[in-house]
Amino acid sequence: MHFGKPMIVLPLFWDQYDNAQRVDETGFGVRLDPYRFTPDDMRAAIDRLLNDAGLASRLASVSVSIRSADGLRVAADAIEKIGAAGVEAGSSGQAGA
Repeated sequence: MHFGKPMIVLPLFWDQYDNAQRVDETGFGVRLDPYRFTPDDMRAAIDRLLNDAGLASRLASVSVSIRSADGLRVAADAIEKIGAAGVEAGSSGQAGA
């Protein structure tokens, strides 16, 4: 999503199934069964995703939104703030310390 490209997802375990389902349901990509897809299924998914101008436009818009949120910097700032608060409180950062 960050780079505005459609996804073909082949979930294998844990949360990948939920994430793959969300990608498929939102139309940002195609979910394939990793144990049952055929080369024709993969080619069809690629063709469908690459030839969908509406999808390309939606993904471009979402990509701009995600990149403008500057999530990496925001997350790093939050982690530093939490770490600084622990240091200021004299915490060693370990549970029970």
